[in-house]
Amino acid sequence: MRSALVLGATGFVGGYLVNELLVSKKYDRITTLIRTAPLEPHPVLEQTVFDFQDYSCLDDLLPVRDIFCCLGTTIQTAGSKKAFCFVDFELPLRFAQWAEKTGAESFSIVTAMGANPSSRIFYNQVKGNIEEEVKKLNIPTVRIFRPSLILGPRKEFRIGEIIGKGFMIIMNPFMIGPLKKYRGIHARTIAKGMVYHLENSKTGVHIIESNRIAELV
Repeated sequence: MRSALVLGATGFVGGYLVNELLVSKKYDRITTLIRTAPLEPHPVLEQTVFDFQDYSCLDDLLPVRDIFCCLGTTIQTAGSKKAFCFVDFELPLRFAQWAEKTGAESFSIVTAMGANPSSRIFYNQVKGNIEEEVKKLNIPTVRIFRPSLILGPRKEFRIGEIIGKGFMIIMNPFMIGPLKKYRGIHARTIAKGMVYHLENSKTGVHIIESNRIAELV
């Protein structure tokens, strides 16, 4: 039986990813962890109400072959740097450690273009830190996806991102050559890229930049 766990399944990229995984028919069981809002039912989709604050809940999860981490927020949405780090660093690390402990074959995570532990930008610094921690773990295959500004309809209102998306839509056609990797990328494209790399990645750590995500799907 081939199984997967999708973290952030009700979020921006995660919602598209669940759909892509279901359409791919690669899995007999896809587990999603939800707080309250359920997804549309499907024969292979297991929706588990999960307390993300209680790490002992991890012990109740069945092991899976592939883990996809699409967790992410902003400092403004989270309310503080500490709350932001909980979602973008602590939770992904806990699940990556769980992946190692339970013998998962792969761990795929969405971070961000510019992720760097030494960055002066706090957001990029945190994204870089989680990348480095995941790389240290004994997981056969690690895939790190670094998208540029993510395009598509969000459920939550982010004025700065809306302005950025409008700019990207206008500028995308002019971003060629070395600038191509800075093009905005649709959340659905990221999801498709994550599924594509299921069958097209060897063991080891793979960093897939935004332009490569778009080119390979």
